[in-house]
Amino acid sequence: MATLIPSYDKILSLKVKPEEGELHLLKFLDSQLDQSFEVYFNPYMNGDRPDIVIMKQGQGILIVEVKDYDLNSYELDERKNFVIKSNKTKTHKSPVSQVLKYKDNLFELHIENLLEKKIKDIRHFNTVSCAIYFHNATSDKIKELLVEPYEHDNRYLSFLKYNIDFIGRDNLNEFDLKELLKNRYLISKRPSFLFTDDIYSSIKRFLKPPVHLKEEGEDIRYSQKQLEIIYESNRKQQRIKGVVGSGKTTVLAARAVQAHKRTKGNVLILTFNITLKNFIKDKISKVREDFSWEHFVISNYHLFINSELNNLGIPIKVPDGFDEYTEEQKDDYFEKEYYSNKELFIENKDKIKPYDVILIDEIQDYKRPWMEIIKECFLVTDGEYVLFGDVKQNIYNNQTEGKDISTNVKGVNELKNCFRSGFKIKDLAIHYQKDIFKDKYEIDSFNQKSQTLEIEFERNQQGSINYIFLPNADSVSSLYTIIHENAINRDIPPNDITVLGNSIGLLKKFDAFYRYSSNERTNTMFETFEMVYRMGLNYLKNNRPDWLKSGITLIKRQNDRSEARGFNQLSTLFTLNDLYVEYPDRFRGKLEFYCERFSTKLSDFLDYLEKYKEELGGFKKEFGPERQSGNLKMIRNNKKIHFYMNSGTVKISTIHSFKGWESETVFLILEDYNFQMTFDEILYTGITRTRANLILINYGNQEYHTKLKDLIEKVK
Repeated sequence: MATLIPSYDKILSLKVKPEEGELHLLKFLDSQLDQSFEVYFNPYMNGDRPDIVIMKQGQGILIVEVKDYDLNSYELDERKNFVIKSNKTKTHKSPVSQVLKYKDNLFELHIENLLEKKIKDIRHFNTVSCAIYFHNATSDKIKELLVEPYEHDNRYLSFLKYNIDFIGRDNLNEFDLKELLKNRYLISKRPSFLFTDDIYSSIKRFLKPPVHLKEEGEDIRYSQKQLEIIYESNRKQQRIKGVVGSGKTTVLAARAVQAHKRTKGNVLILTFNITLKNFIKDKISKVREDFSWEHFVISNYHLFINSELNNLGIPIKVPDGFDEYTEEQKDDYFEKEYYSNKELFIENKDKIKPYDVILIDEIQDYKRPWMEIIKECFLVTDGEYVLFGDVKQNIYNNQTEGKDISTNVKGVNELKNCFRSGFKIKDLAIHYQKDIFKDKYEIDSFNQKSQTLEIEFERNQQGSINYIFLPNADSVSSLYTIIHENAINRDIPPNDITVLGNSIGLLKKFDAFYRYSSNERTNTMFETFEMVYRMGLNYLKNNRPDWLKSGITLIKRQNDRSEARGFNQLSTLFTLNDLYVEYPDRFRGKLEFYCERFSTKLSDFLDYLEKYKEELGGFKKEFGPERQSGNLKMIRNNKKIHFYMNSGTVKISTIHSFKGWESETVFLILEDYNFQMTFDEILYTGITRTRANLILINYGNQEYHTKLKDLIEKVK
């Protein structure tokens, strides 16, 4: 018998009963597989809801989508979505696309480091396979609808061969099952060298999250006001407004646990900023209570809606000529048709699995239609709905009413005490509000009594604030010098340092400069130059041009069984060469070291670059960041989701991505750009990301130079 998770008895006692096809397949798998196969029914996947997942340690994973469709009632449209013949306006997303989305999300969203492994060696992607079981169809009927009409489409048939297995009811026999599992390497004579034990353990913890024990939490001293919000049970709909440093996320986490204990139900926690997922999870883990993690889904709005569209089988349709749209036009289209389309979710409300509790952080970043969709379509009747936010971090210029956020909850409960009251950064926030926000927002009081006592007794504030104006300096090299001098002279560990800016281009360049200059790792919320090169090389692996063949030969990888290693080494050398071209004195020795490490000489590598200068230039243009926007967005989402503060390394991020987090020491970069009207909010958000020490570096923004200089002089 297989290892069923949950057990068969628990599956039968679930509130939402299994469909007939799901139950039939579960019984079959249980009878045919031994206990080394783990069979998960409706596993926890942080918002994704695949029907069945089969996993075997040392071998791999099979995700199975179960459909009870009568295939006689369907035909396929041009995108292979399922259209009901009797009602051609009713379309279901292709189950092929649906199950592949679950697979993609494992790599792109859910499992740390899995996406990077896939980029470095595409074979990692094959450790997860997909299948669709049609309970009311035979294998012949499936072929008639999904295979035979496309028998001349070799690309489609090849795609099915390597990605999807179709299972009819007549395939539920011992022979067909073993053949399928052998073809997908879940039955093999030797363990997979790709599906390692660490990957297996990570996926197992994700599919079946552990129970959090009370002893794992911490004793947290909440204020009386915080306790009122955490344990409030009468006011099920609330809006919580909090000043900087008031502990909004700490309260949200505690409220989430107590709400789960009250309702015995599932809790959805939404943010706008993807990076807050782990921050919120860490806050929840500190609550001293017993609870099961599988009852908590933590996501941001867009990823949550994407998952629900896939769970509900709603196809994503795009108009003709969509590829010619600008990124802004594409975003506007998806916003109108899906993310803000309340009618779409109301039409499918009967298929939505609602949550007993919904908590939203960063509510100032939410559009009004998003709030209405979440509240009206995803919340149980009389469920708890609590919103947290700070209007002064309204960096997307969303609608306000009377100097405050416009929401679908009446009234406001305020957290007015700033628990950073012993730090200079609190005073800077006060002066910033008074000088820059005085005509736009209500000014926070920031525990006024405490502030008055500090002034009366002239108490020394903790932390430090420094302002550096460098209008003509090279931003990357000077930033490295400033950070390294501060870190060394003040003995600041890398883990306590965060670098924030508004331009990914500058931050990405600084990241490479820092890593190769200091020989230290970093933690970024965006792709590295090496990853961009690596993805570009992946496109050429099956049809290698001469310059690539010569590059592989140069580093003596032409006979290497693993092409991935050679591609990774070339990506490193290309990145280092870019630094060497701009900073020859600093990086010549480093490039020479890596050339020797990769079995070549600097002179030979430079000759190679000169010989193929035109071809390499064409490669950069064709496969550079501008042409890989979809891949880069995927990488950035992945990095944000798996971002942790205590990585032991310097953190590098945009201000937008770091919103909601805090760091002991922040280096905040201000460049000479033409900003939109929300830049005051962006700058305020960046300034208030530090717990203690702020170094604000202005590279030529004259407009803000005078403002900032005068502000900082007041609190230094």
